[in-house]
Amino acid sequence: MTDQKKIKLIYAGVAVISIAILGMSWFLTTLRKEQRSQGDSIVDAGKEEVSEIKVLERDIELEQQDGSKVKISDLNDKVWLAVQFYVSCPMCAERNAEHLLKVYREFKDEPDFRVLCFSIDPEEDTPEKQQEIRELLDVDPANWWFLKAEKDELLDYMRNEMLFGDIRERTEPLEAAAKGKWAHDLGIQVYRGDTMIKKWHTGLELDVLRDEVKNALIEIKN
Repeated sequence: MTDQKKIKLIYAGVAVISIAILGMSWFLTTLRKEQRSQGDSIVDAGKEEVSEIKVLERDIELEQQDGSKVKISDLNDKVWLAVQFYVSCPMCAERNAEHLLKVYREFKDEPDFRVLCFSIDPEEDTPEKQQEIRELLDVDPANWWFLKAEKDELLDYMRNEMLFGDIRERTEPLEAAAKGKWAHDLGIQVYRGDTMIKKWHTGLELDVLRDEVKNALIEIKN
């Protein structure tokens, strides 16, 4: 079997699993007739209000998938999107496929554009697992970075410096199976250098995110 056929089989398997997970999530929600908290819903995911403009005051060193080190300050002349993720999160997979990838594909040829995925479960998100996700998404490691650091340091930075929402562990087995082990912020932050200029969530039109990126790229070149 060729590598291309293997990858196609992986894609197909992931698609089937994703459909099953989403179907289970809908079924459980209907059966229990219970309103899920806003942080657990893919609708308006990441809709935690933050200031329209937030300047990062602290730096942090991060590790890329290949083991190389980068800092947030390395992006002072870039436009970048920041998201939280972990490899086994089905809601991350939906957000990435439906929203993040579309914007990435539109701007991936811009030399000043990056996507940063910050792992909230660095012990589990091994380079091998990250590589599987990278291949499934078909993204370039030069401008789509999977990042991690010492867990407590990174979680503190994301919560208190970047103003991502709180993270909690799902303890109910059925809920964890349907939505993943960790409930976390699914918003997409837009940065121009060290300044967050927008936090996008799925309750907004995707064009809002596109326009923010487009305008920031124009501004950063001037």
